[in-house]
Order: sequence, then C-alpha cells, then structure tokens
Amino acid sequence: MSQTLTEFTPRSRLNPEAQQEPSDAMALPCWVLLRGLTREQRHWGDFGQRLADHLQARVLCPDLPGNGQLYRRQSPLHLSDLVEHLRLELRLLHAHAPLRLLGLSMGAMVATEWGLHYPQEIASLVLINGSLGDLSPPWQRLRPGALPCIARALLLDTAGREALIYRLSCRRHADTTLAQWLSYAREYPVSRSNVLRQFRAASCYRSGGRLPAAKALILCSRNDALVNPACSAAIANHWRAPLGIHPSAGHDLPHDDPDWVLAQIARW
Repeated sequence: MSQTLTEFTPRSRLNPEAQQEPSDAMALPCWVLLRGLTREQRHWGDFGQRLADHLQARVLCPDLPGNGQLYRRQSPLHLSDLVEHLRLELRLLHAHAPLRLLGLSMGAMVATEWGLHYPQEIASLVLINGSLGDLSPPWQRLRPGALPCIARALLLDTAGREALIYRLSCRRHADTTLAQWLSYAREYPVSRSNVLRQFRAASCYRSGGRLPAAKALILCSRNDALVNPACSAAIANHWRAPLGIHPSAGHDLPHDDPDWVLAQIARW
C-alpha cells in the first residue's frame, strides 16, 4: 500500500473491525476521493470508511503533490498534471477502470479534468462545491468576502491559519476536529509557494465547455462561505446533471453532514 494513499473496504456487519481481504476488495466498485486546496487524505475523517460501508465499495483517498505526505513536492500549475500523477499512483495499486470519482472543491476540478480526458476510465463523477472557470465568473468561484481571509491566512502562523480555514469551510464546529487539522498541518506543512501554485491551478482551470461521458451528480451547500452555490448550479445546468443543495452546510460538506452526502449518492 502506498504511504501517500489510504484504502478503505467494507467492514463486516457481524464484525465491524474486520476488513475484506485484498483479493475480495479488487472485485468491488472503486471510488477515489479527491480533496481541495492544501488539504490531504486525513481531512476526510471517517467519510472514506463510511462510504465504503454504505456502498459496499473499495475507497481510495490519495494525497496530491504538495499536500499531505507529498508536502515536499512542488504542486503542479496545471490540473492535468495532477490527473497524470493520480493515474500512475492508482495503476500501481491495481485500481482498475472504470473508477468512480468524488471531488471536493479543487478536487472536483481534478475529477472533471480526468473525466473529460480519459472518459473510458471513469464510470461516474460526484462533484461537491466545485466550480469551472468557463461557466462561472471569478467572484462566484471565490466569494469576495473570502479573498481577504485567504490572503490573511498566508501571513498567519500554523495555528491561526488552520483556525481561519476551519471557520471558513465548516459550519459544524468541533474543537477535536480543529485540533486534528492543526496536527496534520504541523506534521506535513504545506509551503506558501505550493498554496499559491494550487490556487493558480484552480483559478485558471477551464473545461472548454465540454461534457463528460460519465454520469454525474452535483452537490453543493447553500451556506458555502468560499464558493457560491451558483457555480454548482451552472455545472448541473450545462451538464444536464442532477443537483442537490444542502440547506445549511458549509464548504466542507462531507465534514458538516456526511449522512446527507451518502444518502444523496445512494439515492442517485
């Protein structure tokens, strides 16, 4: 197992601690969870395991270059390079196509790029609080009120930066979660240069107006303080995909209400 990727498989209902054998897991549908700007695999919390149990699937949570255990690597300036990194990583783990991608924020853009360029590899896409530069204006892709906060975060120490990000991205607050996020940031500190490179890659991304071949589900949060939910509505309208809007969650929807996300995917 790659150290830069965590794998979850369904637990037995009789023994919740028991995981499926690797050979059995290979036959399951494979989901790949893609996080957003500066975030890593551990920021999913227990969502990966819950998704594996809920859908009886193999779930893979990779780190992207510049984040998590890959924090010493330089983040690419183009999301297409992130796709190529992921394809190589997953090929080594025998994660066979077709894959199911779930992307949050910048991760939704990476999932889109993957689905557009390698349609034969992707069975379905779930985009959460994503945006595309050719479908939404910059002031919707990043709310004007969030920009000064993000600029300020670059000047703060690690504790201050993580606390600000947590307040911006989550509506359901818990001291234990913030403490965990702070420990992640201290163990694998994302450099300011990589923050800026990821921000540039995300802000410059364009889908070219193309439509993915894979079926797609678009989810967003009405109270997202970072990305206007109109961006998700624009994607759903252009792709003619179903749109689910959470009435109260923040940007990090899987953190704020994982049960709602799982129910939306299962119903879809």
